[in-house]
Formats: sequence, structure tokens, C-alpha cells
Amino acid sequence: MCLQCSDHCPKQEIELSKDELWTLYRAAYEQYKLEILNDGKLYDRYVNDFVSYHLPVFSSEELIIRNHFKHVFSLYELLTTRKDLVIKYFTKSSFEKGDFETMVYEFNHIEVVVESPRILASFTPEQIRLITKFANESNFFVDGIDEETMDGFFKCALDESLVVVNMRQVLQLLYALSIEKMIPHNWVSLIADNQLLTPKSTGKASKRGAISSRLSELKASSAKFPSGEFLDFAKQLKEMR
Repeated sequence: MCLQCSDHCPKQEIELSKDELWTLYRAAYEQYKLEILNDGKLYDRYVNDFVSYHLPVFSSEELIIRNHFKHVFSLYELLTTRKDLVIKYFTKSSFEKGDFETMVYEFNHIEVVVESPRILASFTPEQIRLITKFANESNFFVDGIDEETMDGFFKCALDESLVVVNMRQVLQLLYALSIEKMIPHNWVSLIADNQLLTPKSTGKASKRGAISSRLSELKASSAKFPSGEFLDFAKQLKEMR
């Protein structure tokens, strides 16, 4: 009984045995090298394609089925929650069983301490140029914005708060970027703590509670939030990386 790897994987079989977890890790390593390092495939697509391909199991034995699912979902958890370990081990020129054992030990026993991000993002000049153009064409801010200021906004390094004409438009962009994981989960706090946005209607920098409340209102409204235009724009930016 075995699972065949996909054509873009090395030619090997995933045998349903005590070494299956090691064999799965080895296959994930080879596919990472081929698709991520050599072909530049999006990481989420790599993970989902790998797991969905290896999830089926051809056996009628309950213990084999249970162990197989345990192994696949264990690897899925590592790929999605410990990208630091993936980069540490899957970028090596070789991946031997000793590397696998150390990787699994670190995953099971060493808790990673993740500091909250201190900036929204560090975009490339090309991305900043496109965001600036989009913001000005959409009339985000009272006085328009230049590329240097836009870069400073995402790096939380503005001397003065940006005066916003339409907060809904700005939040649509930021929320779309968060969906694509291009800005961190604590982006609302970063904007509030650094006093980055000031609604024209209030003249005061938006606080965390005000931004969160506005987001809740927008999500609950009948109009789609974010709109397709903003979602497509965020995806376009992500593809530029």
C-alpha cells in the first residue's frame, strides 16, 4: 500500500509504515526546492497542493488510516505555523534523516517566541509606486500623497498624521492587504499607536477602538467589504513580490 507522489515531486513512494512521516517530510523538502526555490510558486499554493495530494490513503486498516492522517496534518501544522523551521531546514542543500529528526524535535518541544511586528510593511519601490498611484486616483487623502510619504506610512515613520477624506476607502485597502497577509495581524494597533490616520471629519488621529468599530460596521453592511477592486489590487501587489 502506498501513495504516489505527484509528477512534480521526486519519483518516490510514500509507504504507509513507521517511516511515513520522514518520507513525507522528505517529499515536502524536495517539492519546496522545486516549486518555491526554483520556480517561485506562492507558498500557500505549495502547501495546499502538497497536502491535498498526499491526504488520500489507500487502505482498509483503521490504524494505518489514523496514523496517515496524523502524519499529514502534523506536517500541515508545521508548514503553516512554523515557517521559520521550513526556511531553516528546507533551504539546506540536502535534507537527511538527522535533519528531519531535529526539525521534528524543535517543532514538538521548542516554542517560538514571535514579537509583534512594529511596522505595517516594507514594500518594494515598485509596489509603493503602484499603491501611491491607486491612493491618489481614489482620493484617499486631502492633499494627495507622494511615494516617500506612502513608504513612511507603511513603515510607521510619519512626522504627521495623514488626513483621510474617506476612511472606508483606506480601510478597504488595508483590510484587503491583511487578507493577503501583506500587513500584520496587529495592523489596527500599529495605525492607532503611531497616529497614522486622521479622519477629516474629526480632525483627531483615529484610536484603536474607533478603527475597530468602523471595520465592524463595514463588514456588517450590505455592500461587499472589501470590494472586488481592492481585493484584486491586493492580489496584484502580492504577485509583484
